[in-house]
Order: sequence, then structure tokens, then C-alpha cells
Amino acid sequence: MSHDKTEAAARTRKTKTGEPYAAARRAVIGEHQTEGQRLPIPHRDYLITLVGFGEGAGAGVPGAAVRDAASGKVIDRLPGRMDVYPAVAGTGGGRVFFLAMRYGPERIADSDPEAGQIPPGGAVRVQLDDRGKIADLSTVPGVPEPARIGPIHLAASADGGRLAYPVRRDRGGAPAADAPPSQISIVAVTTGERMLWRAESDGHIEYVSLSADGRRMAYSWHGLGEDNGIRVTDLPDTAAGGVVTTPSRLVIPAQNSLGSLGEAVISPDGATLYVTAARYGPGGQPVTRLAEISVVDGQVRRIAYERRGADPRNTIFGWERLAIDSSDQRALIAYSGNLGRIELSTGHFTELPIDENAAFDIAW
Repeated sequence: MSHDKTEAAARTRKTKTGEPYAAARRAVIGEHQTEGQRLPIPHRDYLITLVGFGEGAGAGVPGAAVRDAASGKVIDRLPGRMDVYPAVAGTGGGRVFFLAMRYGPERIADSDPEAGQIPPGGAVRVQLDDRGKIADLSTVPGVPEPARIGPIHLAASADGGRLAYPVRRDRGGAPAADAPPSQISIVAVTTGERMLWRAESDGHIEYVSLSADGRRMAYSWHGLGEDNGIRVTDLPDTAAGGVVTTPSRLVIPAQNSLGSLGEAVISPDGATLYVTAARYGPGGQPVTRLAEISVVDGQVRRIAYERRGADPRNTIFGWERLAIDSSDQRALIAYSGNLGRIELSTGHFTELPIDENAAFDIAW
């Protein structure tokens, strides 16, 4: 590409930092193409990590950081460095992310000097430019400000058009037979229109994930019965009265041959579940594995990666969070204060050392 064309592409990006990811990505790919040549989409450039208060993010400042996906180096930080974001979700573009808010604006303002830079509402849309710098922060309509504490799990469709998160409510402890059914809120990002998916009973919902089109949802369920584990349900585009009651089905039971279940993420096409599971191997050696499970029949397709050894802080031997990229080619794990990138086709593992002790949520 000529020098003039490169400068023109750069000027175009500077005037459109808030545009949807697809257009920005076309500009990036264009810079890496010669005439008559189409190169594959390059590796995802950026990811976001969340590190809690007291866990030593970077120079001792906890919060949300944008990182280079190849090195783990911090590129930029989001305002609100006192642990105000409990969850992060990525999209299919690598330039758009969503962050849930842990507290309402009054509580944040009392404890965080950067509170004035954070848009109001219960969730924030983050737009990165081509350098990985934060180009825009905006409120996601339809996600209410937390009355007490916001959602701790968040999922997004690949186009960034749909968000999903478990509805939190005060409870005294374990699920109860006389309690109302648990719910997951599903929000259309552009309009703020919201519908509620309602479970059949009360239970704890964690680790929500969406297929690329936002029409299939997976989550971890712990209720009163014996149907605990990883469940999957299909979602409509809209719902009469704003309530969805489509049935879910158990794909990976809590009691299984893989071991103790960690996080599960549904694949972009909705056909596979990626799940971390830990067990003791031969000789009592702890091992955590990343398994691919068929959504259709719950069968193990293969073990994509396994890691031996234990982190004494973690019940599943050192894997804390899992993210799958939109190409269905790479996995990202957080473990023992580092990040690891896994090539799913080969099992090749690359460590991305970071300054934090632990990232409690990750997205790319």
C-alpha cells in the first residue's frame, strides 16, 4: 500500500473511532494487504482483564486494563480503578467490549476519584481504536443501575447487539422451593429493549455465554434437584410480554467423568461447549483439562489441552476464567496470576505474564 493510501486510511480511522467494529476491522486488514492479495484476519489484537482490589494490578492499582493479546502488555486502562467492574464481555470484533457496573453512581463517587469519567447506567460499552486505546465509553441502554450490587457474569453476541446477565436478587442462602424462578436478562444494545429468560425454579446461575448470533445460551446451574451442571437453551428474537420460558437441557451434569467443572463457554456456532474440569490423575497428580463437548449429545469430542499442577488458592487447580475467541480457534485462560493463550487446533500454549496476582475476569 502506498504512503498516501496509508495516511488516508489513518485519517479515516481517526474520524470514525465510534463506528461499529466491522468497519474498523476492514481498515486494519486493508493495511496488511497488497493489491490482488487477501491475507487471513490477523490474530486478535487486544483483550481486557479485570483485577480486584488488593490483588496488585500493575503498579498496585486494581481495575480494568486493555492488553496486547500477543504479549499481555498493558495498552490502556479504563477509568474507575477501585474495583467498580465485576464482569467483562468481548464481541466478535476485538474492538468492542462491555463492562458491568458493580455499584451505583453514588457509591462509586464516594470511593473513586475517576467516577466522573464513567458513563451512568448498569453497563458500559467500550470502543477501542486500532492502537488499543479507549476511543469511546458509552452507556448501554436497558441495563439498570445496580440497586446494591451488579451482575458478576456478562455475555455478549459477536455483533455486540445482545447482552445477557443473570438477574441478581437478595437471597438467604441456598436455592429454595418456595422462591421465585431465577432469571437471565437479555438486552438489545442498540434499543435497550429487554426480555427475561425465566428458569423453571430457583437456583444459582453463573458463567453465562452466548453463541455468535445470540440465539443460543449456555450457563452453569446449581438448584435443588439433580439436574445441576452446564445447561443450554435457545432464545427467540423477541418475546411476548418480555418473558421467555424456553426450556433448557442439561448437557454436562455436575457428576461426570471429566471431574470438577469450572467455567463453560459455548462456541460461536452454538454446537460445542468448551469446559474446564479438574481431577486427580495417576499417582494423585492434579490436572485441569479443557474439553470440547457436543451440545447435541453431551459427548466429549476431545481434550483440547491439559495442564498439570495445582494452585492452592483455587479448587480447580489454577484455572480461574476461560474465554473463546470468535473464530473458534483460540482459548484464553487466567491462572495463577498469568494469562495463557491456547491454539485449539494444536493445543499449543503461550504464556502471557502479567503484573497482577490474578485476573478475576477476562475477554477478547
